[in-house]
Amino acid sequence: MRSHLFWDQFADISVNRLVNPGEGEPFLIIADPKNDLNLAEALLSAGLRSGAATSLIIKDWYEEGTVSDPGPIVSNAILNSKYVLSLCGGIVRAPAMQEARSKGTRHLSTVVEGIEDYCIKALLNVDLDKMFENADIIARLWEETDECRVTSPYGADITFKMGGRPSLVSDGALTYDGEVDFYPGAQVSIAPLEESINGTIVVDASDNVSGLVHNNYSLIVVDGVITEVIGDGEGDAMRTWLETRNDDVIYRICHFSIGLNPQAGISGHLMEDERVLASVDFGFGYQDPKFGGTVGYSPYHADIMMANPDIYLDGKLMSTANRLEDGYGFHHL
Repeated sequence: MRSHLFWDQFADISVNRLVNPGEGEPFLIIADPKNDLNLAEALLSAGLRSGAATSLIIKDWYEEGTVSDPGPIVSNAILNSKYVLSLCGGIVRAPAMQEARSKGTRHLSTVVEGIEDYCIKALLNVDLDKMFENADIIARLWEETDECRVTSPYGADITFKMGGRPSLVSDGALTYDGEVDFYPGAQVSIAPLEESINGTIVVDASDNVSGLVHNNYSLIVVDGVITEVIGDGEGDAMRTWLETRNDDVIYRICHFSIGLNPQAGISGHLMEDERVLASVDFGFGYQDPKFGGTVGYSPYHADIMMANPDIYLDGKLMSTANRLEDGYGFHHL
């Protein structure tokens, strides 16, 4: 009996629309004991039905925020796969995954634990095509923008230059060799010019250390580097986490992202929070090479969420209060 009535349908869409492996191509599914293994088995069955050479590995688990090293067995399987779908964290930054992607392996990642109902609704109850079109509009706007400003009712005010860098659309579907994506989508991200990022970020929704943030705290950013964490409670936890990484790169802002899924809410699970419509995610630490930035590699990555900020593109409001502004051609889902 499935632990969720819709896992088979979820798995079919995941494999056939989002991964889309070819006949006989090596397709690896990775899970760990903390995952819903009924979902892992549903994905395995969907992969086998698709005709792909599908395998499922259940690996050991390790604490979030530790160095990503899945070991030699999983690493060799990754290196010999054309497609990888992971249900557990850490695989994105694993050295074997980095090497495999450089040779063309495509990687799709999700974590559904604690947000199972959201994941179902976000994939099955959303007009994916219209959501993807909204993402494409934002990507184009950001690539045409000189300066972006983000403010919030809680006192956030941070500005940065886009610098003509590529906007990355995370629609949750694999479309090119070497890609990594996360699902259910959608999200648009960019790496601002690092030295241009200055101001105050007020974390008012969630982060990767504490989950839900009940006591807002601030990150002071100077020339793209977090120089101070102000606030008690969750602020103390983030400050301690940063200090105990013993890694200078973790303090560097590496991406700016907006969520676009109308089914998402702030739950304390970043896989959902990052996709709340018109919410903002700032990431720091490890920066994927596809961003074209200068932060580089770190074994650590962190994200903070702002629930309902205002985003201005060259002085013009693009989004506010969890809605996209009229006049840009957005679909209202």
